[in-house]
Amino acid sequence: MRSLHQHQALFPLLANNLHELLQDYVLQDAFRNYQQNELTLVFFKGKENLSIQVNTACKTGLFLFFEHAISRDTGVFPLFKELIGCEVSAVLAHANNRSFQINFGLNQHLVFKMYGPLANVLFFMGAEPKQLFRAQIENDYQLRLDGFSQTEESAEVPVFKGEFFVWEWPEPKQTFIFNFGEQGGACLLQTDSVFEALNYFSKRYLQSYLFAQAQQKLLAQYKQKLKREKALIAGAEQFLLNAASAIPFDEIGHILMANLHQIPSGATEVVLFDFYRNSMLPIALKKHLSAADNAAYYYQKFKNRKTEIALKEKQAVDARARLLGVQEVLAKIEQANYLKDLKPWIKEEKQREQTPLKEKFRRFEWDGYQIYVGKNARNNDELTLKFAHKDDLWLHAKGVSGSHVVIKHKANLSFPEPLIQYAASLAAYYSSAAGSEWVPVLYTPKKYVRKPKGAHAGQVSVEREEVVLVQPKL
Repeated sequence: MRSLHQHQALFPLLANNLHELLQDYVLQDAFRNYQQNELTLVFFKGKENLSIQVNTACKTGLFLFFEHAISRDTGVFPLFKELIGCEVSAVLAHANNRSFQINFGLNQHLVFKMYGPLANVLFFMGAEPKQLFRAQIENDYQLRLDGFSQTEESAEVPVFKGEFFVWEWPEPKQTFIFNFGEQGGACLLQTDSVFEALNYFSKRYLQSYLFAQAQQKLLAQYKQKLKREKALIAGAEQFLLNAASAIPFDEIGHILMANLHQIPSGATEVVLFDFYRNSMLPIALKKHLSAADNAAYYYQKFKNRKTEIALKEKQAVDARARLLGVQEVLAKIEQANYLKDLKPWIKEEKQREQTPLKEKFRRFEWDGYQIYVGKNARNNDELTLKFAHKDDLWLHAKGVSGSHVVIKHKANLSFPEPLIQYAASLAAYYSSAAGSEWVPVLYTPKKYVRKPKGAHAGQVSVEREEVVLVQPKL
């Protein structure tokens, strides 16, 4: 069933009522809000006031009427200055169209064009529009005043029977319908006042729309959180599964130590007898390391792996706890019926969005230089891709997962070596190699850090780098 709040049958009725109501009234103020979706017109006659609002937030034009003057809030934009102080001379409906006009003298008119999502109010000086309520609808500047009245169509037009109705239609989703009496669900209002009917309909329609918008936004946000936590859990579980099935690094070190004489210098791989499993085992080597140093390298990897396993186990436990919390919130959002039910999470998300970027990261200072450290994969992306300047220095523990670290640059000053050592220690400390005695950390100007297409949160590529060996510490 179609609502008639923007049907051509309504506007002759509304224009006639406004013509009687606005006789001898003067336009006192006109302004739009910051979001550019609400126009307010304030009229007065002596001590009496009437305010008319046109709201387009719901992708349709809604009318609201108030028997008092609506004052300006901060951030509004004044409109139609030439009409301020002018007296209304007439309100006229356009023939067979979803529009009407308020006349101020002979050559000044406000035209209300109620064309669904293209609803607008146009200020005409003579035959051409001078200013628009919604300036973004640029085609409206091409409209002419004499083009609004249309020839009568053959389609049947609803007949007004003396009363207006507002209905609620709950299925498949809550819908409000304004009409002249055709059954449209549960009757919420029956009145002979077009102003009362439009006021009631617009408020309920607006509340329902804003609730649906807020609910959909929150559901999308929390479903994304759900997806992230599940991905974290899956990644941690896969790592632990691979670690459990892999040959322990200390055993590889033992095999190397037992066969030092068989390992040629500069080799990148060697195949040795695995006395733990009675089979031949290919072992990757660092060609710049001696056989004994390669064994030491695998012993260090064994220590690192124990730390990594502990971190991944904790990561999985924490992610499962967060997942339960997200699932509980999702259920509450899905069960909500009114905007007030959603306010706790709307407020939470709004505060998160309004938090300044620099306050989202761990922050350290060294001799006046500011150092920022990411907290998780998504936070790393914000730090590197949104917060860091191209001339900042970017650091990360080499070859392992960990936090991105950024040193903010100072104009015309280089980064002192002790500063780089300090920031690198932080990068090592906030990495999965934190349990190692020494950790290689790469560093490069941020301009050489890129986000590959399709990369996961926190994943980047580095075009050029230098490496420093540091101990993990705060």
